[in-house]
Amino acid sequence: MRLWKMELHKILGRPVLNFGFFLILAFQFIIFCNDVSGKQSEIDGNVYRGISAIEADRRLAEEYEGLFTLSQAEQIIKRFGFSGYRTEDGQKAPRYREGNFCSQWVTDNMTDFTRTEKKPAALKEGDAWRERGRQYLQQKMQFGYTAGWAYFHSLWSWSMLLLNIWLVLMVMPVFSEEYSRKTAHVLLTTVHGRSRDIWVKTAAAFVLGITAFLLLTLWLLALTISVYGTAGMDASAGMFDYRALFAKNGGMTVGRYLLWAFAAKFAAVCLNVCVTLFFSSKCRNTVTGVVVRVAVLYPLAWLLNEIVYSMLFNWMYDSGLIQQLWGWAALDILGIVCSATTYYLSWSAVIGVPQNWNIIIAAVLTLIMTGSLWRAFVNYRKGT
Repeated sequence: MRLWKMELHKILGRPVLNFGFFLILAFQFIIFCNDVSGKQSEIDGNVYRGISAIEADRRLAEEYEGLFTLSQAEQIIKRFGFSGYRTEDGQKAPRYREGNFCSQWVTDNMTDFTRTEKKPAALKEGDAWRERGRQYLQQKMQFGYTAGWAYFHSLWSWSMLLLNIWLVLMVMPVFSEEYSRKTAHVLLTTVHGRSRDIWVKTAAAFVLGITAFLLLTLWLLALTISVYGTAGMDASAGMFDYRALFAKNGGMTVGRYLLWAFAAKFAAVCLNVCVTLFFSSKCRNTVTGVVVRVAVLYPLAWLLNEIVYSMLFNWMYDSGLIQQLWGWAALDILGIVCSATTYYLSWSAVIGVPQNWNIIIAAVLTLIMTGSLWRAFVNYRKGT
């Protein structure tokens, strides 16, 4: 126990970096409060702002809760009209969005408004209706107030990107610092240094990562519930994440969506700790290790998915190779690899993948984490 406390104290013995975690929490709070203060809702001639707007929207959404139908959409538009942007006198750019949660949702998701930014004449028109609007009816979506959970997940995901960079800074010195301080060769001459101490260092890194993740999540969850409440947990998560609309068993509720998101983000933290420990065991200079790890953490994952995958798909489609079994297999493998990265797990990538990918992604994550830890142990024991 004393050895474990010592290793954890070494990781946390960086006041400047520790302060960075509280900056992330402060970032969440400031962004959250700024968003709440900018809320506005127009209901039956009354204009609400800030928390009052959120409460008014929540009460309004309760009137339309349940299975979403075309008749329900028409009722909302007949009562409130379509939602557009309002430009005040002296302003060149729109500042306020007209309408309320219900009218804005119908306008955004069942018309071409998000593409044209012009008020539509009616429902059931344009490409947006064929691609999305019709799907909300066919998938038997459950309507509810999901604005709070949509914002919670968005801010949660952005915060995870910052948290994982912070974890790299905190975890990278675990092994590399022993090299730079010339203490590694001394520790490796002892029995505990070659076995138990390595396990303790790893455990301390995991405790830090998991604890920080839980604190960040609970803090943001507390902020969300205190303002938005818990309404909408039984609504369809497809209302704010279109991928969830096509989940198994008729779509995914917000509650189930959040559980999947929690699992994905938790996996992102664990994967990040494992891979960072591997880099730490390879790099004798902590700064070099941080730079290389951060480059692999986000830019490389984005490059693989946004550039390489798109180029490969277009090339196979133009050449006709996409019709071949191996062509689809190559794209699937690349897609699985991208989905199993810290960057895309932080954005809950597993929610949008095919059903049969989940087991494969779990296996890939297990293989990468196990291999990273094993190589970290081997590298450190060799002193390289």
